[in-house]
Amino acid sequence: MTSFDYASDYFWRLAMAHDPKALMQLELHPGLNCGLYRCQYCFGHGQALNPGRYLSAEEYDAIAASLGELRPTVIVSGIATEPLTHHEPAGMLQAFRRRGFPVGLYTKGHNLTADVREALVDGPGECFVTVSLDAGTSADYDRVHNVALSRNELLVRTASFEHVLDNLRSLSALKRKAKPDLKLRASILVFEEMAHPGKLANAVRLLQDDVDLIRVAIAQDRNDGQRVDTLPQDRDVLLSRFAAEFTDNPKVAILMNSHTPTRNTAFKHCIAQRTQVTIDKSGNVFPCPQVALAPYQHLRIGNVRETPLPEILVSAKRQTMFGLDIDTEMKCRICDRKDETINSAVEGHLEVFNDPSRGV
Repeated sequence: MTSFDYASDYFWRLAMAHDPKALMQLELHPGLNCGLYRCQYCFGHGQALNPGRYLSAEEYDAIAASLGELRPTVIVSGIATEPLTHHEPAGMLQAFRRRGFPVGLYTKGHNLTADVREALVDGPGECFVTVSLDAGTSADYDRVHNVALSRNELLVRTASFEHVLDNLRSLSALKRKAKPDLKLRASILVFEEMAHPGKLANAVRLLQDDVDLIRVAIAQDRNDGQRVDTLPQDRDVLLSRFAAEFTDNPKVAILMNSHTPTRNTAFKHCIAQRTQVTIDKSGNVFPCPQVALAPYQHLRIGNVRETPLPEILVSAKRQTMFGLDIDTEMKCRICDRKDETINSAVEGHLEVFNDPSRGV
C-alpha cells in the first residue's frame, strides 16, 4: 500500500511554478581587485574575472530602477575580489539602499570609508554588514591575509588590522546614531594562528562591544578544490572546544560544519538558479555567485548593458538553463552550502514526485 506524498507534491510544484521574474536574491560582484590582500584561502583563488569595463554607479542605479516594485535581497560580495574596491562604492550602495532593497555587504573592511558608511545607513529596509577579520592581532592579520609589501604608505595603512578595526568601530558608532537596526557582524575564519589557546578570546574581546555577532568557522575548500595547508588539525575537536568556551556568550556563533560541504552529487539540476542571479563587475549575468568568473563564461545568461535585467530574467536562455544537467551540460558542480542544500532538498521532492509507485 502506498500513500500520496503531499509535501513533495507541494514543494516540487511550488519550485516549478515560481515566476522567473520574482528574484529572491540579486548578488553583485563590483570589485576591481583585492588591494594588497593575497588570501590563499580565497574561494575564487587564481580564477580570472570576465573581461569588460566596470559598471558605474549610474548603471547600478539603472539596474535598481529596472526592477520596479521587486525587492530581492541584494548581496554585495565577490568570489575573487573585494567589493569595495569598486571606484564608486558609495554610489553603488546608495542605488539600492535609498530604494529600500534589503542589502547585505561582505567585506574585508579596509575600504569602509566615511561615504560608504553613510551610504549603508541611508535608506529604509534591512541592511547587514559582515566584516571578515580572521585574526585578533596585527601580525596574525598580515600573515593570514598574506598582505603584500608595498612602498605606497596609504595602501599599507589602509590594509592594516588597526585601520580595519577603526573602520568597524566608526560604522558601529554611526549605526547606533543613525540606523540601530543595521546588523553589524564580524567573521573569523580559523587558521593555525587562531587555534592557539587564548587567541580567539582576545579577538572576541576586541570586537564584541562594536558588533552584533561574531561568526567563527573554518574555511571551506576553494573553488578549485585545493585545500590550504594553514588550516588547523583536528578541526571538529577545535570547534567543539570553542563552542564550549563561548557557550554563554550570545554574540559568538561557532559554525560547526561550514568547512565540510557534502559535494552532493545526487541532484542533477540547479533549482536555486530559479530564484537568484549574480551580476559581475562588467554587467554579465550568471545563475549563481560561484560561476561569475572567466572559466564559466558558457553559463553567462546576458549582460545588463545590452538587455535590461527584467528581460534577461525571463529570457529563453535563462529558462533553458533551468533544465540543464549540472555535470554534463552546465559543468559546474561547485555549489556553495546554501545552493547545495536547496538543490538537494528540492531534487529529493522531485524523486518522490516522479516515483511510479506513489499512490493517490
